[in-house]
Amino acid sequence: MDPKKKNIIEQSIKLFARKGFSSTSVQEIARECNISKGAFYLHFKSKDELLYELFEHYWRRMQRRVNEVSSEPLEPNEKFAQQLKITIEEVANHREFIIMQVREQVIPFNENIEQFIKKMRYHSYLFYKNHLISIYGKEAEAYAWEGSLITQSLVSNYIDLIIIDNVEFNFLEVANSIVTKVDYMMKGIMENKDIPVITEEIIEQMAPDDFGLSQLNEIIRELKEVTVSEADRDIKDTAEVLTLELERTSPRVAVVKGMASNLEKHEEYLDLASKLRAYFI
Repeated sequence: MDPKKKNIIEQSIKLFARKGFSSTSVQEIARECNISKGAFYLHFKSKDELLYELFEHYWRRMQRRVNEVSSEPLEPNEKFAQQLKITIEEVANHREFIIMQVREQVIPFNENIEQFIKKMRYHSYLFYKNHLISIYGKEAEAYAWEGSLITQSLVSNYIDLIIIDNVEFNFLEVANSIVTKVDYMMKGIMENKDIPVITEEIIEQMAPDDFGLSQLNEIIRELKEVTVSEADRDIKDTAEVLTLELERTSPRVAVVKGMASNLEKHEEYLDLASKLRAYFI
C-alpha cells in the first residue's frame, strides 16, 4: 500500500475513535496527516470510502497474522488456539474504534461496509468449520457448520466482555479455554449423534453472493480468473501452478501453502490466499 494512503488510514482511525466518524471532517484528517485537503481526495473519493478501506486494511492485517500461524508446525488444536488469540487480540487493540461503530451505527448507512461485514462474518464461519474438521476428522463434517456457529457465539461473548465492559484478559488463556469448551461440545455432539439444525442449506441462505459453498471449486474459479486478467507474470504463474495442483486428486499441501505465501505478498490477493489457508489448515 502507498505509504501516504496508509498514513491517512492509520491517523484517521485514531481520530474516528477519539471524536467519532460523523464529527471528524476531511480537513481534520488532512491536518493530522500534514497533507492538504486536495491530497486526501487523491487517495479517497470520500470519507465513506476511507472508512471502507479502513475496514479492509485492518481485516487484511489480521488475516496476515492468522496466516503466519498456518505455516507453523503445530497440532491442529494448538494452531486453532493461536489463531483465536490473534483474532481476540486484534479486536481488543481496536476497541475504541469498534465502540464508535456501534455508537454511531455507521454500518447500516453504508451498503459497501455492510456487505463487507457479512463477508467477514461468513469467512469466520468457514474458518471455524474448517478447523473443526481438521481437529475432529471427517466424522465431524455433518456437525461442522453447527459447531462453527456455536464456536462463533462463544468467541463473541468473550469479545463483548472486552468491548463493552473493558475486561482485561490473557488472550492466550481465553483462546485455550475456548478450544477446550469447543472440544467438550464437539465430542458430545458426535457421541450423541445429534441431528444438526444448522445445515449446509441454512448456511447457503447466509452466504454472500460472491462466496460459493463449494470452497475448492470456488477457489479454482478465482485462480482461473487471475490467470486470465493478471498482467504480473509472477502472480499469473502462481495462479496457474495452484490451479493445476488443486485439480489433482490429492493436492500437495506443502505446495499449496508455498504458493499461498506468494499470493500474500500482493495485498489484493490476500483474501484468496486466506481462503487457501483456511481450506488446507
